[in-house]
Parts: sequence; structure tokens; C-alpha cells
Amino acid sequence: MKPVDSLSGLSEHLSAHALTRRFGAFTALDAVSLSIRKGEFVCLLGPSGCGKTTLLRLIAGLDLPDAGAIHLSGRDITREAPAKRDYGIVFQSYALFPNLTVADNIAYGLTPRRDREAHARRVRELLDIVGLPGAERKYPAQLSGGQQQRVALARALATSPGLLLLDEPLSALDARVRDKLREELKGLQKRLGVTTLMVTHDQEEALAIADRVVVMNAGRIEQIGTPAEIYRSPASRFVAEFVGEANWLPAERRGERQALVGGCVLSLERDLPAGDALTLFLRPEDIIIKPRWERAPNTLLARVEDVGFGGAMTHVRLLPEGMPGVTLRAEVCPSMLNRQPLVPGETVPVELPASMLRAYPREAAC
Repeated sequence: MKPVDSLSGLSEHLSAHALTRRFGAFTALDAVSLSIRKGEFVCLLGPSGCGKTTLLRLIAGLDLPDAGAIHLSGRDITREAPAKRDYGIVFQSYALFPNLTVADNIAYGLTPRRDREAHARRVRELLDIVGLPGAERKYPAQLSGGQQQRVALARALATSPGLLLLDEPLSALDARVRDKLREELKGLQKRLGVTTLMVTHDQEEALAIADRVVVMNAGRIEQIGTPAEIYRSPASRFVAEFVGEANWLPAERRGERQALVGGCVLSLERDLPAGDALTLFLRPEDIIIKPRWERAPNTLLARVEDVGFGGAMTHVRLLPEGMPGVTLRAEVCPSMLNRQPLVPGETVPVELPASMLRAYPREAAC
């Protein structure tokens, strides 16, 4: 399947064309092509083993492809040594030298080595940028995980590279530190304007930080798009299942834009895919619980099975009438529940909006 790319045709800073990498009989990358604009923040997202880290390593020159080409600023770097590729890299493990001070870690790649005064100014500048002023004389063991990752980021930026590569840089941090550093990383990238490619398996992280997300599966790209496009218009069932939560309803075709779920006919605004056996997709937050019954398209009655507090959203489990064996998961804001409290066991009218329903061939189930 050809990946969907909402920003194709724009000026390229980094491009990979038909990259293939095999390890024996296993194909880690299968003719992957990708273009990244100058100053863009792109996330490679996917499960373990999908090829995202292999792609990053090929771009970094830490491994070589079996086929394909990589260009940076129009220059072919496919076979060039890592030192000649003009990038900085940050790993999950920080990879700091424990016997060197923060200042020496950051200045490690700066040349010429004898220009100590210029290096000291650059180190101070970078520590201010990453929020660690005055930490020059400390050693990595004296820093928290979040602080060590800031130092690793400063080191990657020390030479003012044209490309920043991030390999799961936040995954070793606890949730609170990760969320804070994620926001700071996004702001820093925008301020510096450095082209950035980040590997992550965390969908929330990718959707929050990236200009575009590249969803990968089994060595191929499933979809390329903005976070909103990936979440709202998944190009395949794999993307729909991997990114976010969803309701999946077994259905049968009843026309170009109608499907039967149990005894209920649902309309869709999009044409259905080929085949009679379908699966309908609907996000939990798109289900509308109405204050009163009215006969309308895609509106049915459902019994409230459970109501669970979820902070910003309340989780509701619904058993729709006429859909045996189907449980709907809805998410509603607490303010709506203040106006219309829900009690387990009661029956409420529910709308499954035609504009939000998508259909996939049944045989495409993962």
C-alpha cells in the first residue's frame, strides 16, 4: 500500500528513497521512502520491530542499506561516514562520559580542541538553552535522568548540526519529567529551527510533538501525515488500531454508504470499501449521548453498563439495543454529565455520527 503523505512535493532537506535493509531472511526495511522539510519535526512511530530504529541508523550512517539512497541538503550521504553527515544524535541511554564534567561532555565534539574560551562560551550558551545554567562542573552521576538527557541534547546541538536525530530520548524518564521535557524539546526545536527526526513507540508523544508522524509497520510506512490526519483519518486498520482508542463494529454492506450492524442500519459519509463483510471504526469521544430520544439517522438506544471517572474525560460503557454482543466505549466531558448525570442500568439515546464513522474490509483485521 502506498503511504499517504499530506505534505509531499514540498522542499526537501532530508530524503530517503527505497531504503531496504535485510538481516538474513528478515527484512527490517522494505523499500522505504521519506522526505523531510528543512526545520520540520518528524516522528517515526510504530511497535517494536517495525523498522523505525533501523531507518534512523541508516540515516545516521551507523548501518548501511542493502538498497536505496539517502540525501541530505541535496548531497548523497548513503555511504558516507557518520562524521561527515552533519547531524547530532541523542540516545535513550544518554551515552554521556561518566568521567567527564558536563562542560567536557558538551564540548567533546567541538574543534579545534585548543580553543577553550570559545568552547566555554558555547557550553554556557547551550546550558542556558536546555535549562541547566551553571552545571558546567558537575558530573553525570550528580544529575537526575532528566538533567542528563538535557546535557545529551546540548551535546548533540553543540556543533549546530543541520539535522537532529533522537532515538527514544524520553522513554527512560518518569511520566512527569517526560511530559515536561517533551514540551521543552518541542519549544526548543521550533526556536532553533533544526530539522529533527525522532523515533518513538509512544503515540501520545508523537501526536503531541511532531509536525508530521510516520507510522511504520513490518518494515513499511503505513501512513505519513499531521497528527490530526493520523488520528482522524487513519489510512489503514493498522493505523486506526495503533493510534488512539476506537470502537470496532462488525458490519455488512447495505449500499454504497450504509452498513448493517446487528439489526441497525448505519449511514456513513464516505464510500464503503469493496466487499460485503466490513468493520466500522468510531472513536469513543465521537459518540454522542443525547439528552432525549428523537428519531434520527444513526441514533439508537443503549443501556449504560458502567460509568468510570477518568480525569479530563469520563469513560462510559454502553450496550446498544439491536447490536447483540457489541459494547460501545464512549468518552464524555464531566461538564456534560453535570447537566445529564448517567446511572448504570438506565437507557439513553446515542448517536453514532455518520461523519465520524469509517469502514475497513473485515479481512484487514490485525
